[in-house]
Amino acid sequence: MLRFNLRNFFTFFCLLSSALSANSYLRPEHLKTIQHGCFIEEKSIAFCTDQKITNPDVIVRLPLLEPIILSNGVKAFRVMATIENQTKRNLSGARVNVVFGTDKEEVIDILISEKIIYKETSSLNSSHLIRSDVPMNFSLYRSLNKIYKSADVSTIKINLKEIIFEDS
Repeated sequence: MLRFNLRNFFTFFCLLSSALSANSYLRPEHLKTIQHGCFIEEKSIAFCTDQKITNPDVIVRLPLLEPIILSNGVKAFRVMATIENQTKRNLSGARVNVVFGTDKEEVIDILISEKIIYKETSSLNSSHLIRSDVPMNFSLYRSLNKIYKSADVSTIKINLKEIIFEDS
């Protein structure tokens, strides 16, 4: 009898632990898999890919996608991209397009407007706030919420649209 109960308990424990791990939320290590490397020629974007490449001039990442609740109870997400500068020149900004789904409303343009010196990465000092109570952002918010709850980053695509070099 005791052996039967232990076997049932073990089976129940295995099923419970697998169910809990399947319901994991997005964690920072999931976001580390999202990377976009680009080669720059002169002051123009020559080639970009989400595949691993050797010695890219610029690396775009999405290190911040976190849910928050505002003081008035509204749910929202903070989103920010960063640029790692390997161009041997200083940057003064960039425009990054991030796609979170298949609809045209599930896209955000992120402007990075700070000085990024050689071998440095832009900061997360300012992020974009995607609120659930703004009708125009609802599709984007819903997509972010789905990605966050499923921890599935496969639908996230990053595109470097513009890079701005500091005047020398």
